[in-house]
This record gives sequence, structure tokens and C-alpha cells, in this order.
Amino acid sequence: MIHRVHFRAFVSVTEDEERVRRALSIFVPIDHIRSSRASGYYGNPITILEAELRRKEGLEFIHMLREQLSAGELSRLRREIPERVDEDCKLHLRLDKQAAYRGMVRLSEAGDAIDVSVHAATYPSRYEEAVRLLREII
Repeated sequence: MIHRVHFRAFVSVTEDEERVRRALSIFVPIDHIRSSRASGYYGNPITILEAELRRKEGLEFIHMLREQLSAGELSRLRREIPERVDEDCKLHLRLDKQAAYRGMVRLSEAGDAIDVSVHAATYPSRYEEAVRLLREII
């Protein structure tokens, strides 16, 4: 059902990397988080934190979303699934980094968020099948 779930969060120079790691750790084990360095548009240093869950662990993340998102956010996410799934059968969403640090799960539209892509396992890859599958499990 779920092939993998990929998480990515950017840590700007004004943020505490450990706090962002802690925010990510409510979704993935802390030892799954890897980091890399990049430079921003103006040469400012940026740390990129990434992690991935596969199959069963990815499905457990989906269950967490279902249980912890508010009824309104869950309804909105379900309604927006067709617009959030790309041609590679990946569902894209953003989670609030500050809320995650406090142990809560909230959707976000802000750029400074935890980017999540959920890759639905459909063979062959088909948009319609991915949308149907994701609607069933979310």
C-alpha cells in the first residue's frame, strides 16, 4: 500500500537544529534522521534534515495522521488528495514544525514546515489508483 514516506525539514541559521530534530522525531526514529548542508540564495548556511519510512512504518505514520489530525484538517486533507497527488503517485503535504516540536500533528501551508511525500505503491504507477488507495487509508 505505502511504498515509502519521505520527510524533509530545512533548518535556517536562526533555528536550533536539535529542536527541529526533536520535531521530526515524533514521526520517525531519531536515528533515521540524516543531515546535509547547503547554502541559501544569499549564501546563508542551511541544514537539511531528511528521513524515510518504508512500508509498515509508513503505514503507521498514516495511522498517526488519522488519529492526531483534527477532524477538520483530516476532512480537508481527504478532500484535497486529488490535488496533492502528483504523476509519480506521491501525496504531498506539509506539517507544522512548531506544533510537531510540541508533540502535536497539524497541517501547514507555510514554507517553513516539514515537507512530507507519501509514495503510494501502485503497479503500474497510476494516478487514479493512487488517489483511490490514499482515500481509503487516510
